Amino acid sequence: MAWWKVLLIVLACVIVGGAGIAWLVINFYEVDPYVPMFADNCASCHGEDLRGTEQGVALVDVELVHGDSVVELAHSIRHAHGALGSPAFSTELTDVEVKGLAIYVGERRMGQTFTDFKFAEPIRVPDEVQSSAVTDFRVEKVIDGLEKVIFSIEPLPNGEILLSEKERGLSIISAGGEQSALIEGTPETGGSMDIMGIQYGSGWLLDVATHPDYENNGWIYLHYTHICGESCDEAVMAATMNRVDRGRIRDGQWVDVETIWQSDEKFYEQTPDTGAGGRLAFDDEGNVYLSVGIKSTDGTSDTTAQDLDKPYGKIHRVRDDGSIPLDNPFALDEDPVKRTIWTYGHRSPQGLEWHPIRRSVWNSEMGPRGGDELNELKAGKNYGWPYYSLGLEYSTDTVERHKLKDIEFDNTEVEQTLVDITPSPAISSFVFYQGEAFPSWQEDVLIGSLKGQSLFRMEFDGDQLISQETLIKGMGRIRDVEVGYDGCVYLLLEAEEGSAIVRLVPA
Repeated sequence: MAWWKVLLIVLACVIVGGAGIAWLVINFYEVDPYVPMFADNCASCHGEDLRGTEQGVALVDVELVHGDSVVELAHSIRHAHGALGSPAFSTELTDVEVKGLAIYVGERRMGQTFTDFKFAEPIRVPDEVQSSAVTDFRVEKVIDGLEKVIFSIEPLPNGEILLSEKERGLSIISAGGEQSALIEGTPETGGSMDIMGIQYGSGWLLDVATHPDYENNGWIYLHYTHICGESCDEAVMAATMNRVDRGRIRDGQWVDVETIWQSDEKFYEQTPDTGAGGRLAFDDEGNVYLSVGIKSTDGTSDTTAQDLDKPYGKIHRVRDDGSIPLDNPFALDEDPVKRTIWTYGHRSPQGLEWHPIRRSVWNSEMGPRGGDELNELKAGKNYGWPYYSLGLEYSTDTVERHKLKDIEFDNTEVEQTLVDITPSPAISSFVFYQGEAFPSWQEDVLIGSLKGQSLFRMEFDGDQLISQETLIKGMGRIRDVEVGYDGCVYLLLEAEEGSAIVRLVPA
């Protein structure tokens, strides 16, 4: 990377989040380490563009004889295929290098590159009917021209949609696709800046969700990063931390506000809210779950997701009025942080949903390079980060940060993911489909992705994945997925030139 780009990133990152974030972004934006590794070991046969040469077959835009999962690609790299004349690298490359090359090839087969986040690409809503394995559908535009940094939608019974925009606040989209003025009195928001394709900022409005009995009680819940103010001794950037409020909208005003969950001021940090998590989910017993991601300046040595006395990297659970359920795994502990923890060891939780049939809460989260996950969350369990992940560090190593601190850790203690999504398409929000518009999708997982610009459908038998398909690809970065009262599937798409809401309707 050119020296002036490094200097620019350092200055920008110190402004928005300190030296730790500067380190992270520089490391992340270095040239993909697997490009030269592929060039040295594979390009002479397969071509630098992976499209093949006279000596070797193409690796993209073709079906691979020996499979294209990361496991199958790694096997092909390790072992020679005599009929194809391919060499074996099992004695020349380490297991990590082989897995990294397999992920690199898998990314390229998906049309992804390591440092292209697709944020600058325009949204492309297809005109033609889309086909899935079990039903056909069309995509309709609800509204476009929205702010570029958006987070959440929540369909309402009357056909309106609540919309949270990270910097602007909360508004309502009418059934006819018109955006209201901002709801007055919602939490103060901050700003953001673009650093080479990623939005960094603090004081963001995140998830908006209605209470399960919203039609009777009118409660709306907002998850946001609360700006601490002068009491946190702020410097160049606002110190923030996740917080959840509930309130009602009356005559365009945010009223009857109650704080449901927040942490002590000592956990507020001057770091970007990129990894803040920020999702909400309700179960059928009056509890609300909230996700808090890793939010620390401590670079690769950050292990706070494993520390039960810190709120980061956790799924928390409280009653819908903010009180603590007595059946929480650490409900009787003296530490107020531990009392609300439901699960821990999470990295960047992007989705959170209650499974009405299995009666359990599930989450989706991003791994580092690979290792995106869909998990069924079990009370008190450890989901691994940053001591264990099926992905690789950006610095081309396994995820084993406990070794940096000389901490003993047994990987068998980790609750394994239901679905490992590697290569990583940057998984985002998801839903369990329940509605009448698409009966053949009933109870399936519909999960979006950002970098992958894809909507996936996953069919489960209990907690076992039995099939999956890509419903849409290349339409745009999917930030949120919701099901409306009409049974249609609503997607919140984000793009630099203007975000949009679309819906999937039966063809």
